[in-house]
Amino acid sequence: QLTIIFKSFQECVEQKVYQAEMDELPAAFADGSKNGGDKHGANSLKITEKVSGQHIEIQAKYIGTTIVVRQVGRYLTFAVRMPEEVVNAVEDRDSQGLYLCLRGCPLNQQIDFQTIRSAQATEGRARRKGPSLPAPPEAFTYETATAKCREKLPVEDLYFQSCVFDLLTTGDVNFMLAAYYAFEDVKMLHSNKDKLHLYERTRDLAPGNAAPSGTLPVLWVALLCLSQCWLCLL
Repeated sequence: QLTIIFKSFQECVEQKVYQAEMDELPAAFADGSKNGGDKHGANSLKITEKVSGQHIEIQAKYIGTTIVVRQVGRYLTFAVRMPEEVVNAVEDRDSQGLYLCLRGCPLNQQIDFQTIRSAQATEGRARRKGPSLPAPPEAFTYETATAKCREKLPVEDLYFQSCVFDLLTTGDVNFMLAAYYAFEDVKMLHSNKDKLHLYERTRDLAPGNAAPSGTLPVLWVALLCLSQCWLCLL
């Protein structure tokens, strides 16, 4: 489930709530409207349906923000392009709401990708030495996962590694599409086309797992959506 709240903003827009869940990706806010209401600047907030039931885009021009929401298989993904000053303004009032987007995963929730890769290799060697057993159709080895991800993501960047990790841990090929569409959203939203690919980002984080600062605008891309996700904007 995904909930996005646009708070009432001066004489520009009324408060609007967008809600989506699996197999229900509406092209309107919760009250049925498609813009910011009856105020003077209502059209500075609007929803556009790109692909019915699969892809919508919300433009909040009064705060320079674009949000892309997709359904990929059984999952919801979203990408947000937002000016840094807006992100900081929200963070000042609610430091918890944007923790994941701004600082990355807490240390106690990180999974060592190299450990999983090593376990896969050990399991593969044991299988070759032991009796031949058919693998489940959803099971991926590191080699088959990388080959599958290269079908959509030829550059071995963060999106590619995310794809490989998700295939190894879930066996669900929809995550390959989620990573692919996340990168497509980056290409559409990022202002600097020379910085589309990210490499080993989590290894370069500062103490406390803080995300790099100083980038304008800030771009968030969700490759894996939690069971419930809330985004509250000015």
